[in-house]
Amino acid sequence: MKDNLINELTRVNNDLIIPGYIIKNYDKLDLEGYDFLLLIYLINQKEQIPFDINKISSDLNIDNNKTFEIVNNLNEKNYISIDMKKNNGVIEEYITTDLFFNKMSSILMDSKKEEEDSDIYSVFESEFGRVLSPIETETIRRWIESDIEEDLIKEALKEAVLSDVRNISYIDKIIANWMKKGYKTVEEVKRKKPKKDEEIEEILIPDWLNE
Repeated sequence: MKDNLINELTRVNNDLIIPGYIIKNYDKLDLEGYDFLLLIYLINQKEQIPFDINKISSDLNIDNNKTFEIVNNLNEKNYISIDMKKNNGVIEEYITTDLFFNKMSSILMDSKKEEEDSDIYSVFESEFGRVLSPIETETIRRWIESDIEEDLIKEALKEAVLSDVRNISYIDKIIANWMKKGYKTVEEVKRKKPKKDEEIEEILIPDWLNE
């Protein structure tokens, strides 16, 4: 489907450009056929496009009724808006694509977050030396959705590995303990937690010495 649309766009206008970020995220746009064709046509124009139905229909080689239908579709899906401006006392209509770029920005941000989330799962699988189980994946996802910083999660993983405990429950307890103490960043963990030697000394001092 994507290849057919690209071929159609090339046929309509050899100078028409399809940005790479649109091709990459095409499946998330919920647009097909002429809706997609008109959108690409519009974003290749200047910022505000006069709503000249005859010109648009001629450029896309479709009839006026079809063009109206496509414009309405894109407008209803909040990809474009029709703005009115007074020019020398005459009210003129313009098509703007700001809504599309706002939507595209959200899609790109979501994609970036998905890539970051995917990266942290890969880090765990690398340290564990195996594929994560569904329960382990769900636990990590819960941390992320609780707005726990990714660096803090990795720090907890690091502590578990240093203790030679590659167990998601153990890491969950480390994170829960840090949250209980109010640690929200790696810097706070390193600054506030006792040094290892101090912890060992506190644990090993026998009671009879105090006596």
